[in-house]
Amino acid sequence: MIMLIDTLSERYGILPSEVMTRANTFDVFIADTAIGYKNAVQERAMNGDKKAPVEYKQSDLQAMLDRTKSKNGKS
Repeated sequence: MIMLIDTLSERYGILPSEVMTRANTFDVFIADTAIGYKNAVQERAMNGDKKAPVEYKQSDLQAMLDRTKSKNGKS
């Protein structure tokens, strides 16, 4: 929580005590989302995208679609 207050005060150019009195949950939501995004971008840049792309056969995709339709009562 301390780091979030610091981040908000740095972003808005105000003292942490002002953040404590003026910030609301929307400010916290935006800061948390921005920090998460920046961390993800930095991690991808450092480690590269190591996930192998998933490749499905057309018959596998059709089977998934058919199962989904049958569960929802559609044909």
